[in-house]
Amino acid sequence: MQEIDLMPDPAGRWMVMCPCGATEIRAQEGPIWAAFDLRPLEGNRYCITCRDCGRATEHVSHQSAMGEARPAST
Repeated sequence: MQEIDLMPDPAGRWMVMCPCGATEIRAQEGPIWAAFDLRPLEGNRYCITCRDCGRATEHVSHQSAMGEARPAST
């Protein structure tokens, strides 16, 4: 695994795993993500960045995973 993986978990939430070992299941309440930053990009894509190691990966947008992510600045 060389990229950050985003996948649904069995409870219907989202789970993110980074090759550095950082892993998070999105909380039902509170901050959307604590260990990762999700930034919307153009063309229905987004960039997810690990706060522990700085690795970044682009993915096709999953709006329910992004939650309250802010639009990309230009």
